[in-house]
Amino acid sequence: MSGTIVLGIGNRLGGDDAAGTCVVDMLNRRRHRAKSLLPTEIMAIDAGTAPESYTSVIRQHRPDLLILVDAADMGLPPGALRTIAPEKISILSFSTHHMPLSMFISYVKEFCGKVLLVGVQPERTETGSGISKAVRKSVKKLAEAILEGRIAEIPLLG
Repeated sequence: MSGTIVLGIGNRLGGDDAAGTCVVDMLNRRRHRAKSLLPTEIMAIDAGTAPESYTSVIRQHRPDLLILVDAADMGLPPGALRTIAPEKISILSFSTHHMPLSMFISYVKEFCGKVLLVGVQPERTETGSGISKAVRKSVKKLAEAILEGRIAEIPLLG
């Protein structure tokens, strides 16, 4: 096992539901702006609404850390970031998935050193509403934390 895979989950047309895909966009934009790659140990993938489509990539690369980023209604202020423990997943509202995240995580965890789910509290998820300012700011903060190896600073959902 080696490296980190960041799997951004969400619907780009669903307002703040695109938070996960925006984190991946920011990571990949940094790659192009700097005309260099992300640190070689980080792979950023836009999984859209079907993270299960990337199980073979996860199985092939066997990352030390798999970070799933998704919008989640946690009852917090818009843009709040929280690490979500596996036992809390079923009580939260994730808006668009083909497969429940708890089932996805159960499947891929055998191929990873550690699986971490980071929820971003949405402000709005209406189709065509665009990403709110609060979520855009948090997504940038999260992308920086991933790049700088500070992901452990994201608080755990109580």
